[in-house]
Amino acid sequence: MEVVDFLQIKPLNEVATAIKGKTFNLTLMGICFSSEIEWKKGQVLHIEYFMPEGADSVSLKIAVVWSELISDEEGFLTGAEIIDIDAAKELKFVNYYFLKLKNRFLK
Repeated sequence: MEVVDFLQIKPLNEVATAIKGKTFNLTLMGICFSSEIEWKKGQVLHIEYFMPEGADSVSLKIAVVWSELISDEEGFLTGAEIIDIDAAKELKFVNYYFLKLKNRFLK
């Protein structure tokens, strides 16, 4: 499902500046997002996924499956598998995703 939500992305277990990104599409198993840098296949990242309706975020741990340059202006498009989610906010994230699906397909 196509979505446009904001992300902060950092390599897991590394001291690094958070990179801004935007989701392109989302499923309960994976995420596709754009960012200004290329992420390497197999790299594990920490994402703060901002849910605009509640002005809240949920922490995700993802593993990069692929990354490719779209354009100099848009940066890289990256596909990743969600491997862990903050248990305290998991239900909120699933409800957020369900409402997006419901609004899109059950109007």
